Order: sequence, then structure tokens, then C-alpha cells
Amino acid sequence: MKWLRFVLPVLLIFALMACGKEKEGFRKADDFTLSNGYGESFTLSEQKGKMVIINFWATWCPPCQREIPDFIELQDKYGKNGLVILGVSVDQAGWDVVDQYILDKGIQYPVVMFTPEVVKAYDNFQSIPTTFIVDRKGRIVNKVTGYRPKTFWEDEIKKYL
Repeated sequence: MKWLRFVLPVLLIFALMACGKEKEGFRKADDFTLSNGYGESFTLSEQKGKMVIINFWATWCPPCQREIPDFIELQDKYGKNGLVILGVSVDQAGWDVVDQYILDKGIQYPVVMFTPEVVKAYDNFQSIPTTFIVDRKGRIVNKVTGYRPKTFWEDEIKKYL
């Protein structure tokens, strides 16, 4: 029983140390340059000091379609404060399909086409939408698979912007 008085405080100290290191566990976002069908490119490392929401999506994906109007509103609302929303299309049909969708939906934030290398660098995800939140320090602070409502994204933006 005497050993318990010594072991419990030591275990508590280790537990508290582990909790304090949680934020240090964020990993640096892999840099990439991706292009759209017009030859315009987006380079993640050029967004220093900004919060970037990287949304992997496709035109044929109903949950993706559902969240795009929210992303448009959030980019309009928080863009001046340093938010960048980036749509990364995984459409196999190519840029023409994506470009028409952008025009039809009025997407104003940057949209580029994926590469297999970027998908692999971003956890080789298997489902869409998959969205990564990169903070102002260039760290991935959240990975979200599937649809989330606008209130979820707004809470995340307020946390990291």
C-alpha cells in the first residue's frame, strides 16, 4: 500500500505531461503546388500566416455538394481575416466538368485538381469529402471525413483563426 502513495503521483505527473504535449503533436502540413485547368497554381507554403481549409471533394459527391455553399459563405465572411478555403477536386472526368460546376455554383475560392502524390501525402484518404484544417503556423490541426454543418466549420475557424 505504501508503494501506491509513490506510484500514483508519478503516474499523475506522466498523465499531465502527456496532456500538455497534445498540441505539440500537430504535424506540419506537406507543401504542394496544384493547378487548375487554366494553368493557375496554388502553393500551400505561399499561404504563410493564413488558416487554410483544404477540402478534397468531387462534383458527383452529394455530401460535397451540400457543404460547398457553406464554404462559399465562410470564405466571404472570414477571408479578410486570413482564411483561405481551397477546393481540391478528385474528379476523374477532368477540369471541364469541375470548371462547369464552379461556374454553376458560384464558387469564388480557389479550386485545383488533385494529384496522386498529394492524396498520398494527406493520409491517402479513401472517402470524400475529406478536409484538413491547417493553422497559421502551417500545422494540420484537424482532419475531418464526411459532411459537417456550417456551424462546425465556423467553430473550427474561430478556434484557429
